[in-house]
Amino acid sequence: MAFNILSWGCAIASLAAFAYKLRALISNPRNLALFALCTYLICNAIAYFVDLEIFRSHISQFLEVPNATTIIVQASVVVLTAAQQVTVANLTLPPEVAGRSTRWQVAGFGAALIILILLFFVMQPDKEASAQETVYLNIQNSDYAAYMAYYLAICAIGRLQTVLFSFRYARTVREFWLRLGMWFVAGGSALILVYCAVRYWQIIALHAEGVVEPWRFLFWSIADIGTLLQIFGWTVPSWGPKLDPVARWIGNYRDHLRLEPLWRAVYQAVPGVVLEPPAARLWRWIPPRRLRYHLYRRAIEIRDAQLILRHAADPIAIHRLEQAYGMPHEAMCEAAVLRSALHGSMELEPAQEEPLVRRRTAGVDLPHDIELLAQVSDAFKELDTRSKSGQKRSRQRSVPS
Repeated sequence: MAFNILSWGCAIASLAAFAYKLRALISNPRNLALFALCTYLICNAIAYFVDLEIFRSHISQFLEVPNATTIIVQASVVVLTAAQQVTVANLTLPPEVAGRSTRWQVAGFGAALIILILLFFVMQPDKEASAQETVYLNIQNSDYAAYMAYYLAICAIGRLQTVLFSFRYARTVREFWLRLGMWFVAGGSALILVYCAVRYWQIIALHAEGVVEPWRFLFWSIADIGTLLQIFGWTVPSWGPKLDPVARWIGNYRDHLRLEPLWRAVYQAVPGVVLEPPAARLWRWIPPRRLRYHLYRRAIEIRDAQLILRHAADPIAIHRLEQAYGMPHEAMCEAAVLRSALHGSMELEPAQEEPLVRRRTAGVDLPHDIELLAQVSDAFKELDTRSKSGQKRSRQRSVPS
């Protein structure tokens, strides 16, 4: 059941990705990397669709060749391996080097494919069963096992090159979505290498004594997951940037919620700085219509309240905050200053309050300041939790036994 689900998922994902990238290829037909990528995706789709149980027996009967789908799948895999190599080469190498690499890849994998097809028809594997069992039954024959080892070597060489090229490119490219895609391509290709290793393990186990066979579902699962990772990696640079507004909205919503405890605390102490009073806590999870505006307002109102409350802050806490500037515990120190101002009534001299004012008005970067305030709010909440826990323990100790 799981095998069928993964196979259908890979087939549909490959076909959908091909249809998605085909539009770009029609607009830019001279782009060799895009042409190779479309070749990779359509061959991937063919390899999965012809091996589905609903199609494979009909295809073999129509072609009147036993295990016809096996050679179709293997030939498609060799072609898509070469196409992936061409894609990676044209993305990562200078044009003149990529051109030479493309010619070598096409010639090398083309020759390997011709030999593979000739060997298949010479051997004519005749044992047929489900897609999961056919290869297992045939590799028990030593000649077909050697043929299978040759096929796996072609796959392994191509995927190893993809891993190396993608890994190197992912470390140098600056664009986030392209870098993410290359990491996924490298990861998916690495899983295909693991699939090849497990298949070799299975062949050795069948023809050598004392070697335990791997779980049969293991290599299919690894191969299908690796394929899905590669499809994701090759397509995410195109559709990923469209998710940026959604990611920004989620980030703003998260910061809006993180500022909530601190913002409510300063509102209770200085309600005049807040333009719109907070709604009931029950509705705090509902995002406002103009989320970014409300987030910025919330940050500005907290900073305004800080300036008003600075006279009531603990001077020792302010001194510690100045010492913590740029340190990991800066947010905790700033939360301690605010908490001392909200819960204290001390008056500071102008000379003592000046550093705090300077910190809040010089070179303000609002998005960065919101991130800092979110950390301060988290620390403020943590300090409140510690205080309540300490008070509870004190009351427990004071109760006579």
